[in-house]
Amino acid sequence: MTPIRTLALALVVALLAGCSTLIAEKGNRAIMKDQQFAVVPLLNLSETPQAGDKAASILAAVLRAKGVTDVRLYLPPEGNLLTGDNQQRQSDAIAEARANGAQIIVAGTVEEWRYKAGQDNEPAVGVTLIVSEPGSREMLWTGTAAQTGWGRDGLGTTGRDVLEDLVQSMPLTAGSN
Repeated sequence: MTPIRTLALALVVALLAGCSTLIAEKGNRAIMKDQQFAVVPLLNLSETPQAGDKAASILAAVLRAKGVTDVRLYLPPEGNLLTGDNQQRQSDAIAEARANGAQIIVAGTVEEWRYKAGQDNEPAVGVTLIVSEPGSREMLWTGTAAQTGWGRDGLGTTGRDVLEDLVQSMPLTAGSN
């Protein structure tokens, strides 16, 4: 293939994929899919109410779809949506998951979860995930991803794409410890 054709093909692929970035730490060991995973509310740093809970719900479904056998979603009741303490809810969920025997905690933050202003109103999503063990609090893996979709894309679809990219980059493996 000529260099011009290769460049043209790369440009087309980039345009079709939308703008996205992913940065992930490989981690120092595999995370077994047959462990009990606890997905807790992601800290909502965006301006969209309940974005952390929405992302956590999608994340639990993506983990199940990728073969994690025991995924439990912990979403403590939220008080006032405008003044709620995200960190306290996340801490409460982690404590409850620990008490229920979770072996893996999946937490993180939602930095962006919105439609961009402008003519096309493209969805924009940015998420960071942290995977840790509850007993030692050892961080097993961390990754961050962001994506801007097209005007015809939904926010939930773009969010799911970002979360799928993150889960795909996790060092998940079948088997047991």
